[in-house]
Amino acid sequence: MPRVAFAWELGGEFGHAMSCAGLARSLHGRGHRIAFMFRELRQLAFIPETSAYDLFSAPVFPREGAGVRLPSSLAEILLGCGYADRAWLAKALAEWMRLLREWKPDLLVCDYAPTALLAARALGITRVSLGIPFAVPPPASPLPAFRYDDPPTHERLLAADAQALASVNAALESVGAPRLVALCEQFQTDEDFLCSFPELDAYGNRPTARYWGPRFRDDAGVSAHWPAGRGARVLVYVKKDLAQLDALISLLSSGPLRIAAFIPDLDPARRARLSGPFRLVCDKPIRFGPLLGDCDLFVSQAGTAATGTLMSGVPQLMLPVHYEQYLTARRIELLGAGITVLPQASGQELGKALQRIVTEPRFRTAARAYAKRYPAYTPAEQQRRIVMRLEDILAAPVNAMSRA
Repeated sequence: MPRVAFAWELGGEFGHAMSCAGLARSLHGRGHRIAFMFRELRQLAFIPETSAYDLFSAPVFPREGAGVRLPSSLAEILLGCGYADRAWLAKALAEWMRLLREWKPDLLVCDYAPTALLAARALGITRVSLGIPFAVPPPASPLPAFRYDDPPTHERLLAADAQALASVNAALESVGAPRLVALCEQFQTDEDFLCSFPELDAYGNRPTARYWGPRFRDDAGVSAHWPAGRGARVLVYVKKDLAQLDALISLLSSGPLRIAAFIPDLDPARRARLSGPFRLVCDKPIRFGPLLGDCDLFVSQAGTAATGTLMSGVPQLMLPVHYEQYLTARRIELLGAGITVLPQASGQELGKALQRIVTEPRFRTAARAYAKRYPAYTPAEQQRRIVMRLEDILAAPVNAMSRA
């Protein structure tokens, strides 16, 4: 029985667990044994099928992002997530290697899991990357910048790469593994599953890369139906720590809108404010599929769900918190398919943005036009194609890349 492990190390969203679980379910049904090595396991309580898998907690840097300036490259993100602390990185690498040695996967699927990639490289395990392009940088040295509003100097990129590379090589030496010549070697895989399309790639179009479309599940979660009424139908998925949450709840609960919302761990007081005859508030992830056909607006923080719902021609109101989300929001805005509202915006500005999207047809027209560029894409077809490719990789002899 082939053994496939899924690793998730950075980022925090239901999308990581949901997308990995979708692929894992297909692989498990085809006779593969599955393990999840995740930074968070709590999301799996909403995905019952994962009870059949082996579950492990992955190492997480306890001070993620503390004291780090706005990053310009993935190297700077790594430095803010433990790579500036050589002692911690050495321990984290050793822990990943222990997990992999003990479970012995034939294939490691890495969802924003750079240290897991490094451990697999050291052990000669076949590995692939799975995720949004932001987390899968182009093979360049230094790692390229993704910031466009305040482009970093080349010297800054070089300095971040050099500092991260020094920590990586110290960690590799501590486990007796060969050093890297360049930081980008850490991200070498047997396949990169770029789960988006070129227009939404934070690094710009990669002509030689293969894009697989958004890793979006529309078949998971609790069933829901639009509340009765005449108002616009608005699907909501945001986090409870969103800066504009109170302003958003006030807007959604005061207008003639029909709402279906999932806000994880929402407190009772806010839940009571948002709930109403025309507003459904779920305490579990919503199954998006049945709602998207007549959805008028999707409100989110511009994560994976935004790019997925966009493929159904749904316009977007985006409230990004992290720069990664801001990059996605900006590119959707450039398509004309949505509006970005930054954390410092007032409730009045948020209200105007919401009103524009639900009353101006051009946003829906642009969203539908974008979706039509990729008529062959569906979440189910994307998942099928990825599973087939993973099985091809499993069937191939261990190649030089895995042994590197």
